[in-house]
Amino acid sequence: MHQPRPMSRIKRKGYHCVGMTCVILGLIGATVPLLPTVPFLLLALYCFGVSSPKFQSWLLQHKQLGPLATRLYYGRGFTRTEKVQSLLLIWLSMGSVWYFVAQGTHWQYAIVGLLVFETWFILRLKTYQPDPDSASAEPDNPL
Repeated sequence: MHQPRPMSRIKRKGYHCVGMTCVILGLIGATVPLLPTVPFLLLALYCFGVSSPKFQSWLLQHKQLGPLATRLYYGRGFTRTEKVQSLLLIWLSMGSVWYFVAQGTHWQYAIVGLLVFETWFILRLKTYQPDPDSASAEPDNPL
């Protein structure tokens, strides 16, 4: 059986830096409609999983990002409310950009394409429904 080579210190630090950057961008994306949160959380979870399980556990237990990160980690998806809020913010912000900035330019087609893609992506995600019988809506963290 082949044993995996231990990761070099530089590579581990690189993954850690990318993970921290993604967490910061994810926090910004939670408040800025045009900046997505989910891709940054997924990348941060991967980077921390490779470089530092301690930081992956920290992210999963984070006060603001933890519940969403945990559901993404376990592949459980968005709640219905999160889907509706995401779609509303995306359509309002991107629609405003289209109407006030890009209307009548070649950029309007790119914005419409992006809106259609983001809508399709969000709608195809699983809809998480917490078990009403359980005291906790989130699973126990195995890390």
